[in-house]
Amino acid sequence: MAEVGRRAPLHLNHGKGWTPERVFDSAATEIAAELRVSKQHAANELDHAQNLEELPAVAAALRAGEVDRTRAVVLLQVCAFLSVEHRVKLIDELLPVAGTIPAGTLRARAQRMAIALDPEWAERRYVDAVRQRRVVFYIAEDGTVTMVAENQSAEDALAAKARLTALARAAKRAGARATLDQLRSELAMGLLGPRFAGMREPELIAALVARFPKPAADESDAASAEPTPTASPEPAAKAAPPATFETGAPSGVELRVGLASLMGLTEEPGEVAGAGPVIAPVARDIARRQRRSEWRFAIVDAAGRLLFGGLTRLRPAHYGTGGAGGGIVELHVPTHLLDPVFVEDHPAWAKLLSELAKQYERQVPIAQDPAARLPGRPLRRRVEIKHRFCVFPCCRRPAADSQADHRHDHAKGGVTLERNLGPLCEAHHALKTRWGWRLIKRDDETYVWISPLGRRHVVPIEPIAPPLSGPPTRWADDAAA
Repeated sequence: MAEVGRRAPLHLNHGKGWTPERVFDSAATEIAAELRVSKQHAANELDHAQNLEELPAVAAALRAGEVDRTRAVVLLQVCAFLSVEHRVKLIDELLPVAGTIPAGTLRARAQRMAIALDPEWAERRYVDAVRQRRVVFYIAEDGTVTMVAENQSAEDALAAKARLTALARAAKRAGARATLDQLRSELAMGLLGPRFAGMREPELIAALVARFPKPAADESDAASAEPTPTASPEPAAKAAPPATFETGAPSGVELRVGLASLMGLTEEPGEVAGAGPVIAPVARDIARRQRRSEWRFAIVDAAGRLLFGGLTRLRPAHYGTGGAGGGIVELHVPTHLLDPVFVEDHPAWAKLLSELAKQYERQVPIAQDPAARLPGRPLRRRVEIKHRFCVFPCCRRPAADSQADHRHDHAKGGVTLERNLGPLCEAHHALKTRWGWRLIKRDDETYVWISPLGRRHVVPIEPIAPPLSGPPTRWADDAAA
């Protein structure tokens, strides 16, 4: 395809009407006709092909079978707008491991590194993209309509998703017989249109329960297998429901961010669990908005691996504890931030830093009954901090949104202790309990899945906060001065 781009007829005609854009368009048309694909598809593939020529190391790895097309495209897309110097750094670091890690992990790692290499560029790109935000509608072949809100600010979009999810889960607990996706869709359309106008949260939940009622006792299992909304498009009633219909959980997101970045000392990106990296200003804004969020901390070594984790209720005044919001803020804390000299230099954060240092020094063991069916909150939190995601290969479901699985089943004598627990999302938990997959813990950093066909799939536990190369930190600048 790149060769077609070089041989496009307009490339040979430097007369009137010749432009690089028209040459690209001519080549895309040629490819579309040859491969019997849409012109847009052809243009996308041609773009990948031409960008690949600017990354010869990636091209060589693709030809040698060291990376597949999916991973090559991930690297191309992340490098597309980077400077040559930053492209070289990113490729040198990630290409050697690109073929051995899940594509989603590769994308998140590459995005995080790209932001760290040039935070100012990343923020400009983010701001420019938000200016172009829009809502797009199109009709599918089956007649349904897809609505996409493109280029929305991360803070607003993630807060909206968190609220829809919290309300949907509350509706399921209250008796709505539908999937989370169905309930989120129902809420989104009802809140944007007139149907749910003016309703409070308890009323919204009651409306969803009425819209997706529990099947009558005499209905067959087959008839109730798929949740079906009631015939009327309107909620059954708008009267205030019983007070038991509550959301039950804070409607925030899970933000993972370096404490130095939250303090404004670096511009290293944060990460929203299940969504991906976000630039530092967005991470700080999310933390400020989620004023009732649970603040966790993870003290890490130089490689970003967990040394100790826990919970803190202290935070600077401008991050507050009252007001709206919820979710989780997980602070990644290198040990040098706990040095007393560093603490004294940052009075606004001194109480928090001092408390983290005390907890790290004491490291009180987690009290947990090993015979209990479920782990207590401190143990569950420890497992979530360490593992971050479901431990099935390639799964990006956040650990906080997964089940606490006993590797050796509790019903067969498995203990409820850290060494026997790991997060599994509902679907992959079912693979282990009902569909013949086996899970082995090789060591503290490695799991092995064995499929029903006998195939072994190794899953390494990634560091919590792997170090990033980027601009010098501000405290390093101060020390040099």
